[in-house]
Amino acid sequence: MQLPTRIRQHKAESDSYAILLYKLRNIGIFRNVTESDYGIDFEVEIVHGTNVTGTYFKAQVKSSENLKVRKKDGVPVVGGIKESTLYYWTELSYKSHVIAFAVDLKSEEIYVSRPLFWQATTLINGDKKSKSIEFLPPVGASEDQKVRDIMPGVLALAFALSPSIPDIIYSHKLALRYFGQFLSLYVDVFHYDVHCEIHDIDAFKTLLDACRVLLAEASEDDFDLGNHDKRFRYSFDYWVKNSGEWATDEVTNFSAQTPVRVLIPLLVRKLKKLRTIVFSGKYYWAYKDPTYLRLVYETKLPSDSTEETLRDWGYNFEQYQHEVIGFSLFKNLPVADLEKAGIK
Repeated sequence: MQLPTRIRQHKAESDSYAILLYKLRNIGIFRNVTESDYGIDFEVEIVHGTNVTGTYFKAQVKSSENLKVRKKDGVPVVGGIKESTLYYWTELSYKSHVIAFAVDLKSEEIYVSRPLFWQATTLINGDKKSKSIEFLPPVGASEDQKVRDIMPGVLALAFALSPSIPDIIYSHKLALRYFGQFLSLYVDVFHYDVHCEIHDIDAFKTLLDACRVLLAEASEDDFDLGNHDKRFRYSFDYWVKNSGEWATDEVTNFSAQTPVRVLIPLLVRKLKKLRTIVFSGKYYWAYKDPTYLRLVYETKLPSDSTEETLRDWGYNFEQYQHEVIGFSLFKNLPVADLEKAGIK
């Protein structure tokens, strides 16, 4: 008489789920969706204290007895991801973040990916070959084991609560459409009478709104501001109050100088990073949102974010916008897709 044998893959999956659920047990409610698994294993709802928040993310769990780590940069990777799964993750990401976890069954270490949307867009290229996804490098071996155990949960919470993909894309588009006005603002607040109202109040409000989303992951140390200014840096009402007791709904050039001086250089650097990642996912965007790809392509950005360069661009923005960007950026994209995106 022979009893059923347990399939090795099933045991690995079961073990990885058990490790993940135990180590991340304090972040929220794990709802198993593996019965209809198309690239998602759990839906995780964040719990704050005893409050069920309604904020959730999708989780994909990968297990390995010897997780592969790239020698050149120490980044853990997992391969064998179908392109259809990548595209599925991007579609889900418009509703909630999708985060992958890699569980090393030997060490029981858990590795976390950033929300998979942008990584997936850069991997989709139409060749139908399987791809590898990356995870954040492990916490240093010198760290206390308790710290290493809680870090996956800390990272997952931070990513789950970060701005949504629709918010990021909307803010990116908004920043690009207002970019010329932002640079004019950078010049104007230092050029005109400091006691006068800023010339373009709409551009100032838009700058604060766009930066609130696009700079959400920036380190607090990146903001060269006093503690109070830093705390309320994105608040329009704060900069109104900072303009003086007589101000009701106006912001003076003097008050605006502080956030403009700090936020615009940081925004320029973020826009350059987004430009690179959108171009890296050009195949995806040519099909998904060609007008977005075209907007990113047509909006030229300064080579650096120094005061001298930004002032120059503020005075000569239209001239710089007429310069041609090298077509080589899109050399691997079919001509038909370029025409669809309006790129010639």
